[in-house]
Amino acid sequence: MKRRKVAALMMAAVMTASALLAGCGDTSADKGDSNTQGSSEEQESADAADTEEQGEPTEATLVLYGESSARMSEFSENEFKEKVLEAINVDVTIQYLPWSEYAGGKTELMLSSGEKFVTYTDTAFLSKCVSKGYYADLTEAAELYAGDLKNNCGGEEAFDIWKVGGRLYALPFGNKPNAGENYVITTRQDLLEEVGMTELKTLEDVEKFYTLAKEKHPDIIAFGRGGIIPQMVNGVIESDMNVFRLNGFVSTDGNKLDDPTVYNYYASEEYKQACKIFRDWYQKGMIPSYVMSNGSQIDAEFMAGKALFAAGASYRVFEYEDAVRKADPNAKFKNYFLGDQTKKPLMSRGTYSTAFAVSANVEGRELEGYVKLINLLQSSQEWCDFILYGVEGKDYNLSEDGQLEMINTDTLFETWLPDNINFKRYQSYITEEQIEIYENWNDGCIPQKDLGFSFDMVPVQTEYAQMQAVEQEYFNPITNGLVEYDDAIDEALKKLDEAGIDKFLEEYQRQFNEFYENKNK
Repeated sequence: MKRRKVAALMMAAVMTASALLAGCGDTSADKGDSNTQGSSEEQESADAADTEEQGEPTEATLVLYGESSARMSEFSENEFKEKVLEAINVDVTIQYLPWSEYAGGKTELMLSSGEKFVTYTDTAFLSKCVSKGYYADLTEAAELYAGDLKNNCGGEEAFDIWKVGGRLYALPFGNKPNAGENYVITTRQDLLEEVGMTELKTLEDVEKFYTLAKEKHPDIIAFGRGGIIPQMVNGVIESDMNVFRLNGFVSTDGNKLDDPTVYNYYASEEYKQACKIFRDWYQKGMIPSYVMSNGSQIDAEFMAGKALFAAGASYRVFEYEDAVRKADPNAKFKNYFLGDQTKKPLMSRGTYSTAFAVSANVEGRELEGYVKLINLLQSSQEWCDFILYGVEGKDYNLSEDGQLEMINTDTLFETWLPDNINFKRYQSYITEEQIEIYENWNDGCIPQKDLGFSFDMVPVQTEYAQMQAVEQEYFNPITNGLVEYDDAIDEALKKLDEAGIDKFLEEYQRQFNEFYENKNK
Protein backbone atom coordinates (compact mmCIF):
# COMPACT_ATOMS: atom_id res chain seq x y z
CA MET A 1 0.00 0.00 0.00
CA LYS A 2 1.14 3.49 -0.73
CA ARG A 3 -0.01 6.39 1.37
CA ARG A 4 0.21 10.05 0.50
CA LYS A 5 -0.40 13.13 2.61
CA VAL A 6 -2.33 15.37 0.28
CA ALA A 7 -3.66 18.85 0.00
CA ALA A 8 -6.62 19.96 1.98
CA LEU A 9 -7.06 22.87 -0.40
CA MET A 10 -9.60 20.82 -2.32
CA MET A 11 -11.96 22.05 0.37
CA ALA A 12 -12.05 25.22 -1.68
CA ALA A 13 -14.30 23.39 -4.10
CA VAL A 14 -17.25 24.02 -1.81
CA MET A 15 -16.60 27.74 -1.25
CA THR A 16 -17.93 30.64 -3.29
CA ALA A 17 -17.58 30.57 -7.04
CA SER A 18 -14.73 33.08 -7.10
CA ALA A 19 -12.78 31.20 -4.44
CA LEU A 20 -13.46 27.97 -6.30
CA LEU A 21 -12.13 29.34 -9.55
CA ALA A 22 -8.89 30.23 -7.80
CA GLY A 23 -8.51 27.07 -5.74
CA CYS A 24 -10.29 24.28 -7.56
CA GLY A 25 -7.17 22.99 -9.25
CA ASP A 26 -4.77 23.41 -6.33
CA THR A 27 -4.07 20.08 -4.69
CA SER A 28 -0.41 20.54 -3.93
CA ALA A 29 -0.28 22.06 -0.45
CA ASP A 30 0.37 19.59 2.34
CA LYS A 31 -1.94 19.49 5.33
CA GLY A 32 -0.27 18.46 8.54
CA ASP A 33 -1.75 15.85 10.84
CA SER A 34 -1.59 17.93 14.01
CA ASN A 35 -4.93 19.72 13.63
CA THR A 36 -6.74 16.56 12.60
CA GLN A 37 -5.27 14.61 15.48
CA GLY A 38 -5.99 17.36 17.98
CA SER A 39 -9.62 17.63 16.94
CA SER A 40 -10.04 13.86 17.05
CA GLU A 41 -8.53 13.57 20.52
CA GLU A 42 -10.72 16.39 21.84
CA GLN A 43 -13.82 14.79 20.32
CA GLU A 44 -12.94 11.35 21.74
CA SER A 45 -12.36 12.87 25.16
CA ALA A 46 -15.75 14.57 25.04
CA ASP A 47 -17.42 11.37 23.84
CA ALA A 48 -15.77 9.37 26.62
CA ALA A 49 -17.02 11.83 29.23
CA ASP A 50 -20.52 11.64 27.75
CA THR A 51 -20.37 7.85 27.86
CA GLU A 52 -19.60 7.85 31.57
CA GLU A 53 -22.41 10.30 32.32
CA GLN A 54 -25.11 8.82 30.09
CA GLY A 55 -25.13 5.24 31.31
CA GLU A 56 -27.25 3.04 29.06
CA PRO A 57 -26.20 3.10 25.39
CA THR A 58 -28.47 4.58 22.76
CA GLU A 59 -29.37 2.54 19.67
CA ALA A 60 -28.71 3.35 16.02
CA THR A 61 -29.47 1.64 12.73
CA LEU A 62 -27.09 2.36 9.87
CA VAL A 63 -28.63 1.59 6.46
CA LEU A 64 -26.16 0.82 3.66
CA TYR A 65 -26.87 -0.19 0.06
CA GLY A 66 -25.75 -3.20 -1.92
CA GLU A 67 -25.16 -6.62 -0.45
CA SER A 68 -23.26 -7.56 2.69
CA SER A 69 -20.31 -9.92 2.24
CA ALA A 70 -19.91 -12.85 4.62
CA ARG A 71 -17.07 -11.10 6.45
CA MET A 72 -19.01 -7.82 6.60
CA SER A 73 -21.94 -9.59 8.26
CA GLU A 74 -19.61 -11.04 10.89
CA PHE A 75 -17.67 -7.79 11.27
CA SER A 76 -20.75 -5.59 11.69
CA GLU A 77 -22.23 -7.85 14.35
CA ASN A 78 -19.02 -8.26 16.34
CA GLU A 79 -15.87 -6.15 16.04
CA PHE A 80 -17.57 -3.07 14.58
CA LYS A 81 -20.48 -3.12 17.02
CA GLU A 82 -18.15 -3.61 20.00
CA LYS A 83 -15.68 -0.91 18.97
CA VAL A 84 -18.41 1.68 18.37
CA LEU A 85 -20.09 0.83 21.66
CA GLU A 86 -16.83 1.28 23.52
CA ALA A 87 -15.99 4.54 21.76
CA ILE A 88 -19.29 6.45 21.92
CA ASN A 89 -21.79 4.32 23.86
CA VAL A 90 -23.95 3.66 20.81
CA ASP A 91 -25.31 0.18 20.04
CA VAL A 92 -25.26 0.14 16.25
CA THR A 93 -26.92 -2.29 13.84
CA ILE A 94 -26.17 -2.33 10.12
CA GLN A 95 -28.95 -3.08 7.64
CA TYR A 96 -28.56 -3.48 3.88
CA LEU A 97 -30.99 -2.50 1.13
CA PRO A 98 -30.59 -3.06 -2.63
CA TRP A 99 -29.32 -0.03 -4.53
CA SER A 100 -32.66 0.05 -6.34
CA GLU A 101 -34.21 1.26 -3.06
CA TYR A 102 -31.89 4.27 -2.70
CA ALA A 103 -33.52 7.74 -2.72
CA GLY A 104 -36.99 6.26 -3.05
CA GLY A 105 -38.61 2.84 -2.82
CA LYS A 106 -38.19 1.13 0.53
CA THR A 107 -35.98 3.94 1.84
CA GLU A 108 -38.77 6.46 1.42
CA LEU A 109 -41.29 3.99 2.83
CA MET A 110 -39.14 3.56 5.94
CA LEU A 111 -38.86 7.33 6.31
CA SER A 112 -42.59 7.90 5.87
CA SER A 113 -43.50 5.14 8.34
CA GLY A 114 -41.32 6.58 11.11
CA GLU A 115 -38.55 3.98 11.28
CA LYS A 116 -35.40 5.18 13.01
CA PHE A 117 -32.21 5.00 10.96
CA VAL A 118 -29.42 6.93 9.26
CA THR A 119 -28.39 6.55 5.63
CA TYR A 120 -26.90 8.46 2.75
CA THR A 121 -28.69 11.09 0.76
CA ASP A 122 -28.06 13.55 -2.07
CA THR A 123 -29.08 17.16 -2.60
CA ALA A 124 -32.14 16.32 -4.71
CA PHE A 125 -33.48 13.68 -2.31
CA LEU A 126 -32.63 15.90 0.66
CA SER A 127 -34.82 18.66 -0.75
CA LYS A 128 -37.70 16.27 -1.25
CA CYS A 129 -37.37 14.68 2.20
CA VAL A 130 -37.07 17.98 4.07
CA SER A 131 -40.19 19.24 2.32
CA LYS A 132 -42.05 16.14 3.52
CA GLY A 133 -40.65 16.28 7.05
CA TYR A 134 -38.74 13.01 6.72
CA TYR A 135 -35.33 14.19 8.02
CA ALA A 136 -34.27 15.22 11.51
CA ASP A 137 -32.81 18.68 12.10
CA LEU A 138 -29.16 18.06 13.00
CA THR A 139 -28.08 21.66 13.59
CA GLU A 140 -27.57 21.64 17.35
CA ALA A 141 -26.32 18.05 17.61
CA ALA A 142 -23.75 18.70 14.87
CA GLU A 143 -22.43 21.75 16.69
CA LEU A 144 -21.71 19.54 19.69
CA TYR A 145 -20.63 16.24 18.14
CA ALA A 146 -19.51 16.70 14.50
CA GLY A 147 -16.14 18.34 15.11
CA ASP A 148 -14.13 15.71 13.24
CA LEU A 149 -16.45 15.86 10.25
CA LYS A 150 -15.96 19.61 10.04
CA ASN A 151 -12.20 19.28 10.37
CA ASN A 152 -11.75 16.37 7.94
CA CYS A 153 -14.62 16.69 5.45
CA GLY A 154 -14.54 20.18 4.03
CA GLY A 155 -15.26 22.55 6.90
CA GLU A 156 -18.28 24.79 7.34
CA GLU A 157 -18.58 25.29 3.59
CA ALA A 158 -19.24 21.56 3.10
CA PHE A 159 -21.91 21.67 5.80
CA ASP A 160 -23.64 24.61 4.09
CA ILE A 161 -24.47 22.38 1.11
CA TRP A 162 -26.75 20.31 3.31
CA LYS A 163 -28.71 23.16 4.88
CA VAL A 164 -32.26 24.17 4.06
CA GLY A 165 -33.49 27.47 5.45
CA GLY A 166 -30.30 27.78 7.47
CA ARG A 167 -30.85 24.44 9.26
CA LEU A 168 -28.63 21.38 8.81
CA TYR A 169 -30.31 18.15 7.65
CA ALA A 170 -27.37 15.96 6.60
CA LEU A 171 -23.72 15.42 7.55
CA PRO A 172 -21.10 15.55 4.75
CA PHE A 173 -18.95 12.44 4.59
CA GLY A 174 -15.67 11.86 2.79
CA ASN A 175 -13.22 14.29 1.22
CA LYS A 176 -11.83 13.68 -2.24
CA PRO A 177 -11.36 15.24 -5.69
CA ASN A 178 -14.53 14.44 -7.57
CA ALA A 179 -15.03 16.98 -10.35
CA GLY A 180 -16.94 15.67 -13.35
CA GLU A 181 -18.73 12.69 -11.85
CA ASN A 182 -20.38 10.81 -14.75
CA TYR A 183 -18.75 13.14 -17.31
CA VAL A 184 -15.97 10.62 -17.91
CA ILE A 185 -15.98 6.96 -18.88
CA THR A 186 -14.13 4.50 -16.65
CA THR A 187 -12.47 2.03 -19.00
CA ARG A 188 -10.73 -1.35 -18.81
CA GLN A 189 -7.24 -0.07 -19.60
CA ASP A 190 -5.70 -3.54 -19.57
CA LEU A 191 -8.04 -4.69 -22.35
CA LEU A 192 -7.54 -1.43 -24.27
CA GLU A 193 -3.82 -2.10 -24.35
CA GLU A 194 -4.40 -5.78 -25.15
CA VAL A 195 -6.05 -4.81 -28.45
CA GLY A 196 -3.21 -2.44 -29.33
CA MET A 197 -4.77 0.88 -28.30
CA THR A 198 -3.50 3.33 -25.69
CA GLU A 199 -6.22 5.93 -25.11
CA LEU A 200 -9.74 7.08 -25.94
CA LYS A 201 -10.44 10.59 -27.23
CA THR A 202 -13.38 10.29 -29.61
CA LEU A 203 -16.59 8.35 -30.18
CA GLU A 204 -14.79 6.50 -32.94
CA ASP A 205 -12.12 5.38 -30.46
CA VAL A 206 -14.79 3.98 -28.13
CA GLU A 207 -16.45 2.08 -30.96
CA LYS A 208 -13.15 0.77 -32.31
CA PHE A 209 -12.17 -0.50 -28.86
CA TYR A 210 -15.48 -2.33 -28.48
CA THR A 211 -15.11 -3.97 -31.91
CA LEU A 212 -11.56 -5.17 -31.26
CA ALA A 213 -12.29 -6.33 -27.71
CA LYS A 214 -15.40 -8.21 -28.85
CA GLU A 215 -13.31 -10.13 -31.35
CA LYS A 216 -10.98 -11.31 -28.59
CA HIS A 217 -13.66 -11.73 -25.90
CA PRO A 218 -17.01 -12.62 -27.51
CA ASP A 219 -18.87 -12.71 -24.18
CA ILE A 220 -17.91 -9.17 -23.19
CA ILE A 221 -20.37 -6.27 -23.10
CA ALA A 222 -19.53 -2.60 -23.59
CA PHE A 223 -21.38 -0.54 -20.97
CA GLY A 224 -21.70 -1.96 -17.49
CA ARG A 225 -22.08 -0.40 -14.08
CA GLY A 226 -23.71 3.02 -13.79
CA GLY A 227 -25.93 2.75 -16.84
CA ILE A 228 -26.20 5.14 -19.76
CA ILE A 229 -25.82 8.77 -18.70
CA PRO A 230 -25.91 11.61 -21.27
CA GLN A 231 -23.16 13.52 -19.45
CA MET A 232 -20.68 10.83 -20.57
CA VAL A 233 -20.75 12.28 -24.09
CA ASN A 234 -21.08 15.93 -23.13
CA GLY A 235 -17.61 16.71 -24.46
CA VAL A 236 -18.35 15.48 -28.00
CA ILE A 237 -21.76 17.12 -28.37
CA GLU A 238 -21.65 19.76 -31.13
CA SER A 239 -22.64 22.60 -28.86
CA ASP A 240 -20.79 25.30 -26.96
CA MET A 241 -22.91 24.64 -23.88
CA ASN A 242 -21.20 22.80 -21.05
CA VAL A 243 -24.32 21.03 -19.87
CA PHE A 244 -24.80 20.88 -16.11
CA ARG A 245 -27.95 19.08 -15.00
CA LEU A 246 -29.28 20.69 -11.85
CA ASN A 247 -31.62 17.72 -11.62
CA GLY A 248 -32.97 15.25 -14.14
CA PHE A 249 -35.21 17.81 -15.83
CA VAL A 250 -33.42 21.15 -15.43
CA SER A 251 -30.06 22.09 -16.92
CA THR A 252 -27.87 25.17 -17.19
CA ASP A 253 -24.66 26.17 -18.94
CA GLY A 254 -21.90 25.26 -16.51
CA ASN A 255 -19.40 27.56 -18.22
CA LYS A 256 -21.50 30.67 -17.60
CA LEU A 257 -20.89 30.99 -13.89
CA ASP A 258 -22.66 34.36 -13.60
CA ASP A 259 -25.77 33.34 -15.57
CA PRO A 260 -28.57 31.61 -13.59
CA THR A 261 -30.66 30.77 -16.67
CA VAL A 262 -32.09 27.24 -16.57
CA TYR A 263 -33.51 25.08 -19.36
CA ASN A 264 -35.76 22.09 -19.92
CA TYR A 265 -33.03 19.52 -20.52
CA TYR A 266 -35.24 17.01 -22.28
CA ALA A 267 -36.27 19.62 -24.84
CA SER A 268 -32.66 20.60 -25.58
CA GLU A 269 -30.52 20.04 -28.64
CA GLU A 270 -27.84 18.60 -26.36
CA TYR A 271 -30.16 15.84 -25.17
CA LYS A 272 -31.15 15.09 -28.76
CA GLN A 273 -27.53 14.64 -29.83
CA ALA A 274 -26.72 12.39 -26.86
CA CYS A 275 -29.71 10.17 -27.67
CA LYS A 276 -28.61 9.87 -31.31
CA ILE A 277 -25.22 8.61 -30.10
CA PHE A 278 -26.77 6.10 -27.72
CA ARG A 279 -29.21 4.84 -30.33
CA ASP A 280 -26.27 4.19 -32.65
CA TRP A 281 -24.43 2.36 -29.87
CA TYR A 282 -27.50 0.28 -29.07
CA GLN A 283 -27.84 -0.78 -32.71
CA LYS A 284 -24.16 -1.75 -32.76
CA GLY A 285 -24.67 -3.94 -29.70
CA MET A 286 -22.71 -1.69 -27.35
CA ILE A 287 -25.68 -1.12 -25.05
CA PRO A 288 -27.23 -4.41 -23.86
CA SER A 289 -30.86 -5.01 -24.81
CA TYR A 290 -31.61 -5.61 -21.12
CA VAL A 291 -30.17 -2.26 -20.00
CA MET A 292 -33.49 -1.22 -18.46
CA SER A 293 -35.01 -4.57 -17.64
CA ASN A 294 -32.11 -6.27 -15.86
CA GLY A 295 -29.65 -3.82 -14.38
CA SER A 296 -28.50 -6.40 -11.84
CA GLN A 297 -27.26 -8.64 -14.67
CA ILE A 298 -25.25 -5.79 -16.15
CA ASP A 299 -23.78 -5.03 -12.75
CA ALA A 300 -22.89 -8.70 -12.25
CA GLU A 301 -21.20 -8.88 -15.65
CA PHE A 302 -19.17 -5.80 -14.84
CA MET A 303 -18.03 -7.23 -11.50
CA ALA A 304 -17.10 -10.47 -13.25
CA GLY A 305 -14.77 -8.55 -15.56
CA LYS A 306 -17.09 -8.89 -18.54
CA ALA A 307 -17.66 -5.20 -19.34
CA LEU A 308 -15.47 -2.53 -20.90
CA PHE A 309 -16.96 0.70 -19.56
CA ALA A 310 -18.73 2.23 -16.60
CA ALA A 311 -20.00 5.68 -15.67
CA GLY A 312 -16.84 7.34 -14.46
CA ALA A 313 -15.46 9.45 -11.63
CA SER A 314 -11.98 10.07 -10.25
CA TYR A 315 -12.29 7.64 -7.35
CA ARG A 316 -14.15 4.89 -9.22
CA VAL A 317 -10.88 3.69 -10.77
CA PHE A 318 -9.89 2.37 -7.34
CA GLU A 319 -13.37 1.20 -6.40
CA TYR A 320 -13.84 -0.79 -9.60
CA GLU A 321 -10.31 -2.16 -9.61
CA ASP A 322 -10.70 -3.45 -6.05
CA ALA A 323 -13.95 -5.19 -7.00
CA VAL A 324 -13.19 -6.55 -10.49
CA ARG A 325 -9.71 -7.87 -9.64
CA LYS A 326 -11.40 -10.54 -7.54
CA ALA A 327 -12.66 -12.04 -10.80
CA ASP A 328 -9.84 -10.86 -13.08
CA PRO A 329 -6.54 -10.18 -11.27
CA ASN A 330 -5.19 -8.30 -14.30
CA ALA A 331 -7.99 -5.72 -14.40
CA LYS A 332 -6.78 -2.13 -14.66
CA PHE A 333 -9.00 0.94 -15.04
CA LYS A 334 -8.53 4.48 -16.33
CA ASN A 335 -10.89 7.42 -16.83
CA TYR A 336 -11.34 9.09 -20.20
CA PHE A 337 -13.02 12.37 -21.13
CA LEU A 338 -14.31 12.34 -24.69
CA GLY A 339 -13.76 15.67 -26.40
CA ASP A 340 -11.88 18.86 -25.56
CA GLN A 341 -11.77 19.38 -21.80
CA THR A 342 -10.41 22.91 -22.17
CA LYS A 343 -13.69 23.95 -23.80
CA LYS A 344 -15.91 21.98 -21.46
CA PRO A 345 -14.03 21.72 -18.16
CA LEU A 346 -15.16 19.31 -15.49
CA MET A 347 -17.41 20.78 -12.80
CA SER A 348 -16.88 20.16 -9.09
CA ARG A 349 -19.64 19.81 -6.49
CA GLY A 350 -17.18 19.94 -3.60
CA THR A 351 -15.18 17.19 -1.99
CA TYR A 352 -17.75 15.09 -0.15
CA SER A 353 -18.45 11.43 -1.03
CA THR A 354 -22.02 11.56 0.21
CA ALA A 355 -23.93 12.85 3.23
CA PHE A 356 -25.82 11.08 6.00
CA ALA A 357 -29.33 12.05 7.05
CA VAL A 358 -31.24 10.79 10.09
CA SER A 359 -34.96 9.96 10.02
CA ALA A 360 -37.21 12.61 11.48
CA ASN A 361 -38.50 11.03 14.67
CA VAL A 362 -35.04 10.48 16.16
CA GLU A 363 -34.38 13.08 18.86
CA GLY A 364 -32.59 13.87 22.12
CA ARG A 365 -29.74 11.59 23.25
CA GLU A 366 -30.61 9.16 20.50
CA LEU A 367 -30.12 11.84 17.81
CA GLU A 368 -26.82 12.87 19.41
CA GLY A 369 -25.74 9.23 19.23
CA TYR A 370 -26.41 9.12 15.50
CA VAL A 371 -24.33 12.25 14.92
CA LYS A 372 -21.52 10.82 17.08
CA LEU A 373 -21.59 7.65 15.00
CA ILE A 374 -21.15 9.37 11.64
CA ASN A 375 -18.52 11.68 13.10
CA LEU A 376 -16.59 8.71 14.50
CA LEU A 377 -16.27 7.03 11.11
CA GLN A 378 -14.31 10.00 9.71
CA SER A 379 -12.42 10.89 12.88
CA SER A 380 -8.99 9.35 12.22
CA GLN A 381 -6.78 7.10 10.13
CA GLU A 382 -7.50 4.33 12.62
CA TRP A 383 -11.25 4.47 12.05
CA CYS A 384 -11.01 4.77 8.27
CA ASP A 385 -8.69 1.77 8.20
CA PHE A 386 -11.01 -0.14 10.51
CA ILE A 387 -14.19 0.24 8.47
CA LEU A 388 -12.43 -0.28 5.13
CA TYR A 389 -9.97 -3.06 5.94
CA GLY A 390 -11.14 -4.55 9.24
CA VAL A 391 -8.97 -5.83 12.07
CA GLU A 392 -5.21 -5.59 11.67
CA GLY A 393 -3.65 -9.04 11.96
CA LYS A 394 -6.95 -10.74 11.08
CA ASP A 395 -8.12 -8.99 7.92
CA TYR A 396 -4.93 -7.25 6.84
CA ASN A 397 -1.35 -6.47 7.78
CA LEU A 398 0.72 -3.33 7.31
CA SER A 399 4.33 -3.75 6.27
CA GLU A 400 7.10 -1.56 7.67
CA ASP A 401 6.88 0.78 4.69
CA GLY A 402 3.09 1.04 5.07
CA GLN A 403 2.03 -1.33 2.33
CA LEU A 404 -1.37 -2.94 2.74
CA GLU A 405 -1.28 -6.72 2.69
CA MET A 406 -4.82 -8.08 2.61
CA ILE A 407 -5.73 -11.34 4.33
CA ASN A 408 -9.48 -10.99 3.90
CA THR A 409 -10.72 -10.31 0.37
CA ASP A 410 -14.38 -9.71 1.27
CA THR A 411 -15.59 -6.12 1.04
CA LEU A 412 -16.41 -4.41 4.34
CA PHE A 413 -17.58 -0.81 3.93
CA GLU A 414 -17.57 0.11 0.22
CA THR A 415 -14.31 1.87 -0.60
CA TRP A 416 -16.00 4.96 -2.08
CA LEU A 417 -17.97 5.73 1.07
CA PRO A 418 -15.34 6.84 3.62
CA ASP A 419 -12.86 7.90 0.92
CA ASN A 420 -10.94 10.79 2.47
CA ILE A 421 -7.76 12.19 1.04
CA ASN A 422 -6.55 12.95 4.57
CA PHE A 423 -6.55 9.19 5.30
CA LYS A 424 -6.09 7.76 1.80
CA ARG A 425 -4.36 4.41 1.41
CA TYR A 426 -3.66 2.74 -1.92
CA GLN A 427 -3.52 -0.95 -2.65
CA SER A 428 -0.09 -2.22 -3.69
CA TYR A 429 -1.23 -2.82 -7.27
CA ILE A 430 -2.28 0.82 -7.79
CA THR A 431 0.27 2.53 -10.04
CA GLU A 432 2.05 5.83 -9.52
CA GLU A 433 0.33 7.13 -12.65
CA GLN A 434 -3.11 6.34 -11.23
CA ILE A 435 -2.23 8.06 -7.95
CA GLU A 436 -0.90 11.15 -9.71
CA ILE A 437 -3.99 11.45 -11.89
CA TYR A 438 -6.27 11.12 -8.87
CA GLU A 439 -4.42 13.59 -6.67
CA ASN A 440 -4.40 16.20 -9.43
CA TRP A 441 -7.88 15.39 -10.74
CA ASN A 442 -9.44 18.76 -9.94
CA ASP A 443 -6.79 20.73 -11.84
CA GLY A 444 -8.57 23.01 -14.29
CA CYS A 445 -12.04 22.30 -12.95
CA ILE A 446 -14.73 24.91 -12.38
CA PRO A 447 -17.37 24.97 -9.61
CA GLN A 448 -20.85 23.68 -10.11
CA LYS A 449 -23.24 26.62 -10.28
CA ASP A 450 -25.51 25.26 -7.56
CA LEU A 451 -23.00 25.05 -4.70
CA GLY A 452 -24.92 26.11 -1.61
CA PHE A 453 -28.29 25.92 -3.39
CA SER A 454 -31.06 23.61 -2.24
CA PHE A 455 -34.29 23.56 -4.24
CA ASP A 456 -37.48 23.72 -2.18
CA MET A 457 -39.68 21.08 -3.79
CA VAL A 458 -42.86 21.89 -1.82
CA PRO A 459 -44.47 24.30 -4.34
CA VAL A 460 -44.14 21.78 -7.20
CA GLN A 461 -43.96 18.39 -5.50
CA THR A 462 -47.11 17.15 -7.29
CA GLU A 463 -45.72 18.14 -10.68
CA TYR A 464 -42.37 16.57 -9.84
CA ALA A 465 -43.95 13.22 -8.98
CA GLN A 466 -45.87 13.27 -12.26
CA MET A 467 -42.75 14.23 -14.21
CA GLN A 468 -40.79 11.35 -12.68
CA ALA A 469 -43.45 8.91 -13.87
CA VAL A 470 -43.23 10.37 -17.38
CA GLU A 471 -39.44 10.18 -17.31
CA GLN A 472 -39.53 6.50 -16.41
CA GLU A 473 -42.06 5.53 -19.05
CA TYR A 474 -41.23 7.84 -21.96
CA PHE A 475 -37.72 9.29 -21.65
CA ASN A 476 -35.64 6.46 -20.22
CA PRO A 477 -36.17 4.23 -23.30
CA ILE A 478 -35.04 7.14 -25.50
CA THR A 479 -32.01 7.89 -23.32
CA ASN A 480 -30.88 4.26 -23.35
CA GLY A 481 -31.14 4.00 -27.12
CA LEU A 482 -33.98 1.48 -27.12
CA VAL A 483 -36.15 3.63 -29.39
CA GLU A 484 -35.47 6.22 -32.09
CA TYR A 485 -35.36 9.76 -30.74
CA ASP A 486 -37.31 11.17 -33.69
CA ASP A 487 -40.05 8.55 -33.33
CA ALA A 488 -40.63 9.03 -29.60
CA ILE A 489 -39.66 12.54 -28.52
CA ASP A 490 -42.85 14.41 -29.49
CA GLU A 491 -45.08 12.16 -27.40
CA ALA A 492 -42.61 12.23 -24.51
CA LEU A 493 -42.42 16.04 -24.47
CA LYS A 494 -46.21 16.27 -24.70
CA LYS A 495 -46.55 14.04 -21.63
CA LEU A 496 -43.94 16.11 -19.82
CA ASP A 497 -45.91 19.28 -20.59
CA GLU A 498 -49.06 17.67 -19.24
CA ALA A 499 -47.20 16.64 -16.08
CA GLY A 500 -46.32 20.28 -15.36
CA ILE A 501 -42.77 20.89 -16.60
CA ASP A 502 -43.49 24.58 -17.30
CA LYS A 503 -44.62 25.25 -13.74
CA PHE A 504 -41.68 23.26 -12.38
CA LEU A 505 -39.18 25.12 -14.57
CA GLU A 506 -40.68 28.49 -13.62
CA GLU A 507 -40.40 27.69 -9.91
CA TYR A 508 -36.86 26.39 -10.31
CA GLN A 509 -35.85 29.54 -12.18
CA ARG A 510 -37.42 31.76 -9.50
CA GLN A 511 -35.55 30.04 -6.68
CA PHE A 512 -32.27 29.88 -8.61
CA ASN A 513 -32.49 33.59 -9.44
CA GLU A 514 -33.06 34.35 -5.77
CA PHE A 515 -30.07 32.18 -4.83
CA TYR A 516 -27.85 34.07 -7.28
CA GLU A 517 -29.06 37.46 -6.05
CA ASN A 518 -28.31 36.57 -2.43
CA LYS A 519 -24.96 35.00 -3.33
CA ASN A 520 -23.80 38.16 -5.11
CA LYS A 521 -24.80 40.60 -2.36
